[in-house]
Amino acid sequence: MSLKVVITDCSWGNIEVEKEYLPEGAVVEGYQLTTEKEVIEACSDADAILSEYAPITAEALKSFKKCKIISNTAIGFDNIDVKAAEELGIAVANVPGYCAHEVADHAMSLILAVSRNIVVYDKAVRKGEWNYEIGLEMDRLEGQVLGLAGFGKIAQYVAKRAQGFGFKVIANDPFIKQEYADSLNVKLVEIDTLLAESDIISCHIPAIKDTIGYFNKEKFDKMAKCPIFVNTSRGKLVNEEDLVYALENKKIRAAALDVMIEEPPSMNNKLFTFDNVIITPHAGFFSKTALKEVRSRSAMNVTNFFQGEFNKINFVNKIKG
Repeated sequence: MSLKVVITDCSWGNIEVEKEYLPEGAVVEGYQLTTEKEVIEACSDADAILSEYAPITAEALKSFKKCKIISNTAIGFDNIDVKAAEELGIAVANVPGYCAHEVADHAMSLILAVSRNIVVYDKAVRKGEWNYEIGLEMDRLEGQVLGLAGFGKIAQYVAKRAQGFGFKVIANDPFIKQEYADSLNVKLVEIDTLLAESDIISCHIPAIKDTIGYFNKEKFDKMAKCPIFVNTSRGKLVNEEDLVYALENKKIRAAALDVMIEEPPSMNNKLFTFDNVIITPHAGFFSKTALKEVRSRSAMNVTNFFQGEFNKINFVNKIKG
């Protein structure tokens, strides 16, 4: 009997890449599901699910009659109730690291764009204003302190890039040992130290229950050097009302965001009113290379699972088939 695989998020206009790497003979259905109800209706009889943003809630998981594995076509998996899946014996997998270089490049690009007034200059020149004194007051990058909140693979790549520009890099991550950070010429510090000493702060922490709204008024108030704030991780890590407060009260001098709580955001979002804010459309992950990799690896998680090759699967929970 053929396996049925449901793709909940056909974000790329076709499902040909996934079909190439899914088990031979699988019946593959593609959708663009945005609600719990839609997920339940489309996935009730699926043997496997490829997801990305669709809400795979506990209620949805309970409705699945024979699902064995959910492979998230992403690094993150906050759209899936992983604990409920584990209790139901459903494996959850992801695709770690597929876009680490792209996101690191994007974070560094945002840092440079804000630091060197690139967007402000471009907009002014297009309006006929030729004036190098507009925008942020600029300082030499060499010797500035870049604070990385979270020091996983992406942040490590950012550190390497930033050091090439002469930044001193510090980081906060309770899961990284100083001996390893030393090998990358990065000093690990407590979060309050990072907030106080950084000229630029870049967010790279994972979005889990305990980190939602992590960057809030309390933390912005501790940013002693009025830094640039950059987020290429997840929008929900930042309390956007408190970010507006930080901009209005000059707790930070600028912000560069690739992610927001609501995507796409409402154009009434007050963050759009600030000239010292750059916003890009959650594009940090994107390159043709990365896109092919994440889609193929997500599909291969399913194929490897049903072939019993558990050592090749990027499990999120403890289920092993």
